[in-house]
Amino acid sequence: MNIIKLLPATRLSLMLLAFNQVHANPVQEERQFNASISATSLMSDNSKKTVLEPIEERQDIYQLGLMATYSNWLVDADVDYDLYAQQFSKQSQADEEYAEGSSLLVFGKETDSLGLELEHSRRMLLQSPEEVTLLENQQEREMISARPTIRKRLSAADRIFLQGQAAKVRFIGEDDSQDSKRNGATLGWGHAISKTSAMMLSSHYMDVSFDQQPDADYQMVNSALSYQVQLRKLDYSVQVGYNEISPELGEKQGAPSYNISLGYVSGYHVFRASADRQITDTSFGNGNLDSGNQIPGADGLSQNLGKIDRRNLGVEFSTDVICSRCTFSLGASVVDDDYLERDEQGRNTYIRSAFVYSLSSAAKLTLRADKSKNDEESNQVNDRYDTDYLSLEYTYRFINGFDIRLFSRKEERDGDGAANNYKENIYGAGLEYLF
Repeated sequence: MNIIKLLPATRLSLMLLAFNQVHANPVQEERQFNASISATSLMSDNSKKTVLEPIEERQDIYQLGLMATYSNWLVDADVDYDLYAQQFSKQSQADEEYAEGSSLLVFGKETDSLGLELEHSRRMLLQSPEEVTLLENQQEREMISARPTIRKRLSAADRIFLQGQAAKVRFIGEDDSQDSKRNGATLGWGHAISKTSAMMLSSHYMDVSFDQQPDADYQMVNSALSYQVQLRKLDYSVQVGYNEISPELGEKQGAPSYNISLGYVSGYHVFRASADRQITDTSFGNGNLDSGNQIPGADGLSQNLGKIDRRNLGVEFSTDVICSRCTFSLGASVVDDDYLERDEQGRNTYIRSAFVYSLSSAAKLTLRADKSKNDEESNQVNDRYDTDYLSLEYTYRFINGFDIRLFSRKEERDGDGAANNYKENIYGAGLEYLF
């Protein structure tokens, strides 16, 4: 999974090593398509996640999944979506339909003079982070962007590029107060130092406007220097720069930016670590990246629109050396948010672990344990709480394309606000068909 990623506005590929591949082999056509349909029924002993008068309720979830990749000499496409319909037998919440996933369509390769990236994504976010993670407290955020690129080779090792961006952020539902548009451009120079290392110097400008709150509009300029190394087992990159924002109302503000990543892959182990600092806002957050957590998050979303000085730190480790039939993974991440327009800070810490044991070629047992610590501080309220998820799942895959799942899960929240503390036990079964 991706622990850290640059904002789409500045997310220019660091794969400058492609500069050395002037006579690259012809790209072969590749395609893959997977689709699935599933139905899951679960029983919850506390469907409203409350400490008072818990409701025991059956919930039914219907899911349609679609995953496809395609590549040829001109186009790269990647599609991964899940569509959900969730129903509540006792109407503790309103039945809901929603989607999560993303798609990316890229015209042109790294060595081509012209390129175009089209991207779409949807993610579910908590509307009010201090409230419990009910479906009615979540909202879809949709992002659409287009990034045309012009590249010019100056020498065998040097290339300059100009990339534009037009993007829109839209919240699906009644509350559209944080919808926004983002337009900008990036000018950069890339230099291949060797077959395994490269550097890039870039300058980026972005204009951000909010549909419902034009007084919150701002412009941002970022300049950065990047260095990347790609070895057989080890890869790392370092980017340092500076952000300056000019709001529609108020004074200019500036802050350093950085993005550091390290990856190591051996025969049995995978290790990745990253750290970054960037300026974003409550509308955009992390750009709809999948956090990889079972526990839903707000990604900086709050009732008050504003800019965020954000720091991320993440580590991820997985190994299959414990036994021949099992895989163990452990990860942790910390997100520190400093809201620039008001005296408010937030820290979200996530710890996740998974142990997968293959009982046979068709059956496996998965144990997951996730924990989050949330700490929100402001002039009005200090809200601290911990959330724990523990789940056990058995999966069996039949040769005719059907999967059956049996699972149980325990959720518990403990924090300063006693009214939002709860315990919930869930058990259920699901049937899935893979096309």
